[in-house]
Amino acid sequence: MTLLLVLRSGDLVATVAPELGGRILSLTREGSEVLWRNTDLLGPDLQPRAAVPSEPAAGFGDWRNWGGDKSWVAPQGWEGPEQWHGPPDPTFDGGAFAVSDEHADAVGLVSGDDPATGLRMRRDIALHGDGVTVQTTLTNVSAVRRRWAAWEVVQLPIDDDDLRSGSVRVCTSNTRPPRVLHRLVGDLPVSVSDGFTEVSIAEAVGKLGFPDYDGWIEYRRASGTGLRLSSALHTGSHPDDSPAQLWMQTPVPQPIAELGGFHATAALLELELLSPLVELAPGESVTLAVRWTLF
Repeated sequence: MTLLLVLRSGDLVATVAPELGGRILSLTREGSEVLWRNTDLLGPDLQPRAAVPSEPAAGFGDWRNWGGDKSWVAPQGWEGPEQWHGPPDPTFDGGAFAVSDEHADAVGLVSGDDPATGLRMRRDIALHGDGVTVQTTLTNVSAVRRRWAAWEVVQLPIDDDDLRSGSVRVCTSNTRPPRVLHRLVGDLPVSVSDGFTEVSIAEAVGKLGFPDYDGWIEYRRASGTGLRLSSALHTGSHPDDSPAQLWMQTPVPQPIAELGGFHATAALLELELLSPLVELAPGESVTLAVRWTLF
């Protein structure tokens, strides 16, 4: 059995899986689920349908995407040691976190030391009246300087109604269009106006970056419900020059060669926020605090 921790605050209930990357697997409000999770891998009780392998998958095409909310390390890539080679990876997305402290409505989780990045990760998760606060701290536990950014990734479901009238909105400081980071299948329709950028939910697989992010990114579902992520603005460079990013996918018939054979079989999107890239001396840390507001 995989350890699951249940946090409660009013009508909010979060289920956290320390052994599955320290992620939030489920967040419900008045019994209604907010997050996407992989029902091929997880049963209704949120337990893995099969034993969790002790070793991570070999490549992106075999990645076990459990779903929910997790913290990663940026920049991502496979070209050199200055990039995070994941997911999958053995420490963060795919690793077991220790529980450092636990309360009725909050928990602190600490990863193992990752030899590839030289980092240790701490996730502090706390429920509040209208949502959640997730703080990710990366600490350089190696003997040399490292340059990394903290990266929070929240996976949310897409249904047929959302494809007709759902959207993602990003508060932006000007009317420049977002950066296209990946255009793999179809296209992501974008409209830009004074104050925010809107992306319509579409049948596509791709990713956008928002260099002019100005404090929040939110998913407005066709049902009228949604989730806003907000974070403080920081100077300095960010991975992909984009402190906020959006991944969107709908099912496609074949694996995608450009993504190492990854096969998009589910409809979901990811709201992503990143800290600046920070050069860390041994023992130094970088922190990203993200507030979730449900509406």
